[in-house]
Amino acid sequence: MFFNLLKNNSEALELLDWFQITTDISSLSHFDITKNILLIPPTFDGIHAIQNKLDQLQFSIDHYDELALSFNSFIRLIPPSDLGSEKGFNSIPFLKKERFFEPDELNFFALLFSGFKESSGFFLQIPFMENHIVLPAVIDSIRKNFLQPLHEFVDVNGKIVYERHPLLKNLFSQQLFIEHELRTLVHKISQTDTFKNRLQNDTFDIIHDRYVLAIRSDSYQSTLGTIISRSQSGMTLFLEPFELRDKSNQRLKILAEIESTILYLTINLSKVIHQFSDEYEKMSTAVLGYDLLYTKATYSIKHHFAKPILANNFRFDIRGFFHPLISQPVTNTLVLDSSYNGLIISGPNTGGKTVALKSLCLCLLFLNMGLYVPATYAELYPVEGLYYFSHDHQNISKGLSSFSAEAKSYLALVNDLQDTNLIFIDEIFNSTSSEEASALAMALISEIHLTSRSKLIISTHHQMLKTFMHSRVDYLSAHVGFDLDQGLPTFKILYGEPGNSLALTIFNNLSSLYTTKSNISHVAQEYLDKKSLSYETLLLELSQKKIQLDKLISSQQSLELDLRNQRASMEGILFLEKEKELFNFNKKLISIFDDAENLLLSIKDKKITSKNTLYDKVASLSRTIPISIKPHLKHDPYSHLSPIDINLISVGMTVFSLDFKKNVKLVQINLRKKEVLIQQGALSSWVTPSSLCYASGQPVPKVLISIDKTSRHEIEIDCRGMRLEEFKNITELSIHELLAGEIPFLTIIHGHGDGILKKWLRTNLKENHKDLRWENIEGNDGCTKISFN
Repeated sequence: MFFNLLKNNSEALELLDWFQITTDISSLSHFDITKNILLIPPTFDGIHAIQNKLDQLQFSIDHYDELALSFNSFIRLIPPSDLGSEKGFNSIPFLKKERFFEPDELNFFALLFSGFKESSGFFLQIPFMENHIVLPAVIDSIRKNFLQPLHEFVDVNGKIVYERHPLLKNLFSQQLFIEHELRTLVHKISQTDTFKNRLQNDTFDIIHDRYVLAIRSDSYQSTLGTIISRSQSGMTLFLEPFELRDKSNQRLKILAEIESTILYLTINLSKVIHQFSDEYEKMSTAVLGYDLLYTKATYSIKHHFAKPILANNFRFDIRGFFHPLISQPVTNTLVLDSSYNGLIISGPNTGGKTVALKSLCLCLLFLNMGLYVPATYAELYPVEGLYYFSHDHQNISKGLSSFSAEAKSYLALVNDLQDTNLIFIDEIFNSTSSEEASALAMALISEIHLTSRSKLIISTHHQMLKTFMHSRVDYLSAHVGFDLDQGLPTFKILYGEPGNSLALTIFNNLSSLYTTKSNISHVAQEYLDKKSLSYETLLLELSQKKIQLDKLISSQQSLELDLRNQRASMEGILFLEKEKELFNFNKKLISIFDDAENLLLSIKDKKITSKNTLYDKVASLSRTIPISIKPHLKHDPYSHLSPIDINLISVGMTVFSLDFKKNVKLVQINLRKKEVLIQQGALSSWVTPSSLCYASGQPVPKVLISIDKTSRHEIEIDCRGMRLEEFKNITELSIHELLAGEIPFLTIIHGHGDGILKKWLRTNLKENHKDLRWENIEGNDGCTKISFN
């Protein structure tokens, strides 16, 4: 018997809901062969094989829209009902055996060729698909020597069209003519006195390719014709009148010639495709691989799975993991690095221990399938041995109790261990006394670590076991939470200490559902050992404090996120307002540059010859230059300098001139007019003392920043066919314009289906723009209308 899940352990896989999950996955497949492949349990194929599968899937998800478009164009050619039989993909191996094929089988080869040729352009871009390349010369040869001759007498549905082929057309015309004569003749015979009163019904039938009339057996005479068949009761005879025999024989001869011609044509075409058996095997493998990748990509995107990263050393880092069959699941995180050999989970029943173990185990199974995993982030080491044991091991047919069956499984496990193993045990030794169970469990754990490199993830209620394992530095201790205020489990894994089983609390909650009062809980509590009760009470208090702390942290994180969003929104609005002003400023500058250029051209063309006219034009142009200095933004950089009293200055003194913006020399003073003459180089000027300050140096000039803005101001944008990064940039810019009030609403056309554009847009709106609402337009899921709540 196999215990390793990676060696087709169907019994353990059933405990993991594996076949329900793989049925869900395979339901997305187009071909029956792909469905069957997905239903086969995964095996360990090696690290390189796993990485290749993941790289192929990542490429498919990154280019999902192209993948879906290319694949859908192919599957329209082949009806899925024909693909699970020997007339579909199962007929490929018979090419090498040189079997002759029927027309509908030959038509499958034609459809496979056409579909591969149409979709191979994208498919061959997928990593590691180089082995499926079919040379252009071979493609031309198949089209010329097989496809064209086949379509001369077989349509795309695999039906023979006799009128197309020159050899069949004449024979088919003869067949139709003779059949018309036979119908006319048999009807005429049925109306004669010889047959009219003998018939069971007025119509004729065709049995064994003979035109017959149904007569009563008691009215039969040998002169009427040949008996072709009888009814089960014997009351009716199906008779071929002698007058029809020659015509029927002619018809049979023509039918034989038609069948012989078709056989001749199909044999020749079968010989042609026998020559291309290797190429058809490549095409078949490629198309089935195409369907497999399409299925995996669709399932991964649908459930928001994450691409797993292959760890270099024996460690597991899985964040936000969940069970794919649970809607709106509670996510958890597990980090088992090289310093830890495993994890012990305790806590109440119905708290989520089993679901957590199943979810983690499924991550490893999905990894070996080359599938993304149910988590937000996963770094996994591909183990060779993956084991899952449930707490119910009873086997009545073999006469084994739960404990005996469980013990036998663990003994077999020790002998089956691989080089690296990940072992899940749900409720270890749950069917025997707590002290003995704890001792056996600890001994089993030690034995496993002595004989192999293994990590164990174990759930338990045994107090001795969870206490002992909590004291070990090489094991993580954790429990699932239970909110006493609400009387419900939280399904969150809390690390750092073991948890209370809360059996009495849960029993009390269940008791409240019944009208009959009971003292069971009260009496049971009296029987408990005081030391044990105190220990469990301490664990319960620690758990509740941790739950309260987690609630507080979650609340603070939510508040911090809201504040960040508000700040980002305000900064975005301010930024957009600035860009709007700059846009208008630049627009006006461009207009001025155009006017200046026109003025220059007028001067060059001597349309302006008068200086006065030129000065008027220049002055008019100067007045249109936007200085763009608003009064409330005006700033005097020299306001900190002190003015000079005229009575305190003297000739030859160096002062600072606010007019010149420089240090100047004081040359002459006129006290009567309260003016002074200043000189700077060869330039001198009379100024008032109020424009002079003590020479204290010039202030630091301001730094001006120029920003160019890209603005759309469109209320509807068509994004079909865009790459994701381009789509993100355009939609974010338009959403900022909506937030700034520049547009009243925004309509984004992204296309129908589950494409990455629509998925990213709606996820982004839900998470980052909660003040906006979005909706479909009259049920059209191909576009999203966004507006304020």
